[in-house]
Amino acid sequence: MAQAVARWPADWKPAATAVIIATERHQSVGCVTGTSMNRRGSGTQMPRRAVVTGAGGMLGRHVVARLTQDPGWAVTAFIRPETPAEARGWLEARGVQLIEAPLTDAHAMAAQTPDDTDVYLHLAADTSTDPRDRARQWQTNVAGTAAVAEAVLLTRVRRLVHVSSASVYGFDRRRVDEHCPKVGADHPVGYVASKAAAEEAVQDAIARGVDAVILNPGHMLGAWDRHNWAGLIRLAARGRLPAIPPGGGSFAGAAAVADAVIAAADRAMIGENYLLGGPEASFQELIRRAGDILGRRLTDRVAPPRLLMAVAQTLGLVSRLTGLRPTITPDAARITCHMVAIDSDRAKRDLGYAPPPLDSILRETIDWLIQAGEIDAPSSSTGPVR
Repeated sequence: MAQAVARWPADWKPAATAVIIATERHQSVGCVTGTSMNRRGSGTQMPRRAVVTGAGGMLGRHVVARLTQDPGWAVTAFIRPETPAEARGWLEARGVQLIEAPLTDAHAMAAQTPDDTDVYLHLAADTSTDPRDRARQWQTNVAGTAAVAEAVLLTRVRRLVHVSSASVYGFDRRRVDEHCPKVGADHPVGYVASKAAAEEAVQDAIARGVDAVILNPGHMLGAWDRHNWAGLIRLAARGRLPAIPPGGGSFAGAAAVADAVIAAADRAMIGENYLLGGPEASFQELIRRAGDILGRRLTDRVAPPRLLMAVAQTLGLVSRLTGLRPTITPDAARITCHMVAIDSDRAKRDLGYAPPPLDSILRETIDWLIQAGEIDAPSSSTGPVR
């Protein structure tokens, strides 16, 4: 840690800061701190603690569900004041300790980090493709990641697992692995640029002494997905998808990604990236298989790339004039016009990553969409198409 302290800005007082934070941690989480001290002193094997950001999101819930089913783990989640009551209730029902703290305030997070914390799992991310959200997205994805890494450094937590995105490897190759060059923070797609900049923040923290690893999932699907690729299935099932984007990619089951996140707490190599892909499919194939599971024919019309981009540009203009959210943005069109396969050999070897087949991922996603009332169940008279 001495080397890390030496690299801090000259006008900062790292020694004093560390003392203040240590004192605040004993005051703000007194019962947790006392328990952890007793645990360490007793010699009894007690649960390890994971601090999770983004615990109420799709991947976060899969990670929390896994951890809380394992008696070897205790879980604390940093949440925002605006975290919905439903998400709070879901987490509390699983015994998760909830702490409100701004994601961009390293000192607030450090002061409230329980003393027995073993690992930070940083899953929080803003996945918007709307250009109006870029300032907010940069705060969450870049400033938030930098603050989390700083909190890990200040508290001397053993490891940081940062979940990034496979999109930081760009869309210009047919297949990517961890040896491929990454895009920069000047990428035209706002989300991709923010995730690239977030990785730079993690690498900076590693240079200052943080033990961190980075996971890069592909197109994630699974239960609790309200905002991402499940939205394509929802639109198609409701008959509101006029045409299918022409791209595709490697589809990763969120549950398998969650297993990799937890495995990375111990098994990943410091400073390494781990790509988490899965079965490859076009979006047309994805929608066709979703229709098979639902027992009804969904649209199979594919939009040419130029047409999709033109529509996105037009809807963007309408959005600026009306204030309404567009159904597709230019950034979303850029992402969905490409198909990049992912080589997950490193994750399979080091983390035991086991991507499930596409139909399994789709069934889990569709079952949850039906349960959540997002789409109608298959007709009992017809049943799923095999």
